[in-house]
Amino acid sequence: MQVLVLGLPRTGTQSLADALAYLSISPVYHMREVFKNAHQDLWISAIADNLPQPSPPRPWSRPQWDTLLSDFPPSLFPTALAEAYPDSFIIHTTRPFEAWEASMRDTLIHAHRHRDPERKSPMEALANAYHAACWDDDFERNGKAYFERHHEEVRALDTDGRRFLEYHPGDGWGPLCDMLGVAVPEIPFPRSDDWVEYKKEVERERNETKTQEPVNGN
Repeated sequence: MQVLVLGLPRTGTQSLADALAYLSISPVYHMREVFKNAHQDLWISAIADNLPQPSPPRPWSRPQWDTLLSDFPPSLFPTALAEAYPDSFIIHTTRPFEAWEASMRDTLIHAHRHRDPERKSPMEALANAYHAACWDDDFERNGKAYFERHHEEVRALDTDGRRFLEYHPGDGWGPLCDMLGVAVPEIPFPRSDDWVEYKKEVERERNETKTQEPVNGN
């Protein structure tokens, strides 16, 4: 594991994933890989085992994380992943809270609130687990506290001897290439948004689930 990117969703992680892939830091594990590899159930287990719920967490070991991850772990488990991969670079993607909150409302939160409760799919089960674990399914009340708690936890990983970069959308190639010790490419920094692809995958999964539902009377 060469790089751990521990920023929250909607902080430029897709553009950074594409940049890392261009710099041959690959394979890169991003949300789209959940669909490609049918990892929804594994992530639900990771949330249940590693985050405080009604019961105490049951932390995963490195071999368990290895089963799931390639090179772009999600932001839910920063301390656990930093401990599992002590030699990895850490990149903390971040943006001002107000911009992050607005982006979340327009994308993940909007989609979560408009799910059809009658339609069941692995991705929707994972989304339910994610929203419950992060802000107790109440983004308006608890989203800011989670944002601040997450940033405090990740920034605490910036210790002596750890290669750590706090990265903001718009920072471009410079800070990233400096940390990795590579030359700055002569192409523009990627500007990507995983939301369009995410919506396509969710709709595809919903359609597949719908075709598998039994027809009444059959």
